[in-house]
Amino acid sequence: MVSWGDETSEDSVMNISSSCDGIIKLPATMHDPNFNGTDTDVNVLCEHRKPAERFVAFEGMHTGRRFLGCAKKEGINCGVVQWIDFEWPDSMEKALAKLWNMYEEIKSARTNDNLESSFAIHNQTEEKKKLQENYDSLYADVNALLDAQQQWGLESNNQKEQKQCLDVKIAELETVVGNLKAELAKKEEEKKKVQEDYDSLYADVNALLDAQQQKGLELNNQKEQKEYVDVKIAELETVVGNLKAEISKKEEEKKKLLQKYDTLVNLTGAQANVIRNLKFNHLKEKERLTQERLKLQHHISELQKSEEKIKQKLQGVKAILDE
Repeated sequence: MVSWGDETSEDSVMNISSSCDGIIKLPATMHDPNFNGTDTDVNVLCEHRKPAERFVAFEGMHTGRRFLGCAKKEGINCGVVQWIDFEWPDSMEKALAKLWNMYEEIKSARTNDNLESSFAIHNQTEEKKKLQENYDSLYADVNALLDAQQQWGLESNNQKEQKQCLDVKIAELETVVGNLKAELAKKEEEKKKVQEDYDSLYADVNALLDAQQQKGLELNNQKEQKEYVDVKIAELETVVGNLKAEISKKEEEKKKLLQKYDTLVNLTGAQANVIRNLKFNHLKEKERLTQERLKLQHHISELQKSEEKIKQKLQGVKAILDE
């Protein structure tokens, strides 16, 4: 068995095989308060002609083996100078290799899970960003339309085109509202399903407790049954807690969707008011133009009468001049 004490003699060190030809890269190490710092017991130098430093390996099949290595922190490190402990038995090396493989597999699985979660979050973020951009675009179009109506006045020659544009925007808003309603209905179905699962679990717990009451209070394996029931109840409580958290999350999402829905309803109402105002202003302007036309016709009639009188006067003057 390998000794871990500090009493390693110089002779025992010399009998241990040193590094092969070439540089053996330093493995990962762990801190050991009983074996660290520069070697003072044995005068072993690295290729830099500097005293070697004591390390304990923490990597692969060499995990736990002590060795002397290059102490240089910067520049070229000449690696392992000399192993202090013999190689582990085959069974120990296989066990260490299996443990490290299991560690790497778990690490890789966690990395993959993190990547999948990152991709899912990224996709949801992009989808949310697109929805927000569409919402902002519609909101900006409505504001631009309202501003344009204030700037352009009450009536213009392309009122029909504007009405068609408003109809298109309203259709788009109605489509978005329909999608939001469908999403809300989907969330309601998911919530209903979660509630059904919760009710089923709650019924199972009650049935289990009723069965325990019917079988009697004292049994030879009462302690084991109680522990089993406690474990099941703890598992069910965990599932119930997760379900409640999921329900709470769905409620938050539903609340946000309702807020967006209300905003879109308000925008649709605002556009409807704009259309009504346009129609009212159109009728008012038409009435004003009719009145102006009547005034112009009356004025033209008056001018024609004045023209006739002037012609008669001119004829009278001409007749006097002819005489």
